[in-house]
Amino acid sequence: MARPAQLQADRGNPRLKFLDRYVGIPVVATMSLRRRLRRTRPLPADWKTVGIFLTAGIGDTVIASGVMHDLRLQRPDVRIVLFVTANNAEFARLLEDPDVIVELPVRKIPTAIRMVRAEECDVILDLTAWRRYDAVLSMLSGAQWTVGRRTPHQFRHYGYDVVVDHQRDHEIDNDRRLLARLGVDSGSLPHLALPKGATSPLPTPYVVFHLWPGGANFAERAWPTESWRALAQAMNARGFAVVLTGGPGDASVNREIADRWVADGIRTQNAAGTDWPDSLGWLGFAAGVISVNTGVMHVAAALGTPTIALNGPTSGVRWGPLGPHTRCVASPMVPDGYLDLGFEHDERYEHCMREITVDMVLAAWDDLRAEAVAAGRG
Repeated sequence: MARPAQLQADRGNPRLKFLDRYVGIPVVATMSLRRRLRRTRPLPADWKTVGIFLTAGIGDTVIASGVMHDLRLQRPDVRIVLFVTANNAEFARLLEDPDVIVELPVRKIPTAIRMVRAEECDVILDLTAWRRYDAVLSMLSGAQWTVGRRTPHQFRHYGYDVVVDHQRDHEIDNDRRLLARLGVDSGSLPHLALPKGATSPLPTPYVVFHLWPGGANFAERAWPTESWRALAQAMNARGFAVVLTGGPGDASVNREIADRWVADGIRTQNAAGTDWPDSLGWLGFAAGVISVNTGVMHVAAALGTPTIALNGPTSGVRWGPLGPHTRCVASPMVPDGYLDLGFEHDERYEHCMREITVDMVLAAWDDLRAEAVAAGRG
């Protein structure tokens, strides 16, 4: 069964992407002329408010939680303002380290500028990789000093006081290099906590399946439904019920899949469409999570849940789950993936996820399960 057409959120809206590139690049180049003509400003000696731009998806937000935690630990006196958009605002409000969450309107740039300037940030840390939107707001923030990424072919870096090259290692390492320019060392992994008082939503052991990737090219990054079905049967045989998670747009198709599997005797439940606090409960109390490479995968790993990522075009080295018990299962067709910023497309690998077999996933599961049990995570 194909995933239903999803509403075009701001994150994946092709018109906004077009405007961000073909209007954003000349705007950044023009606005940065003044900076390029003057000497680079030094980092203020006594900065008290840091603004962090993180307007991407859930996965990037989870990854950045590690560096924000290190910033909080090493500079408890600093006020941390996290600038997000509707893409990740609900989730960002679950994070403990930011003092303020500011949800910026992507389509109302003058309003967004006023909202950023109202926070009176001393320094700006831009963790985004390609959007010119964040670069423009950084330049107009009123901050005394800014640092951001130079990502190849994105032409967004000219206005920062300090530029850090975006490298092809794990994304958390790119975040750490930016934070280091503030004099803060970072080594923490992403970490999330369950809501206070949370209890397991099921009385029996269960495994979470997350079938649907987010963002661009989702069909190419999805695993076939028939493979998920065979995996669900195998999990039932190992004593685990199966729970299907997903966003509100996935609730209907997940319900159809769950109903069909139940009719075939597979113990399955649909939990798609729940809010983030409830979703954390489903993920956090699971015996394990098996997911395509997407934001939920990062959430599960950060909760400490044993997590397996299914990687086709996405590189596990660059975007794999970070947590105490994780595994990546890569497509033999493209073991290292080919995506760079996430929205590229290569017709040679359209069906690469089909090369991941159920036996490959089960081997990773059995190995991961043994490790987790030995570590006391039964």
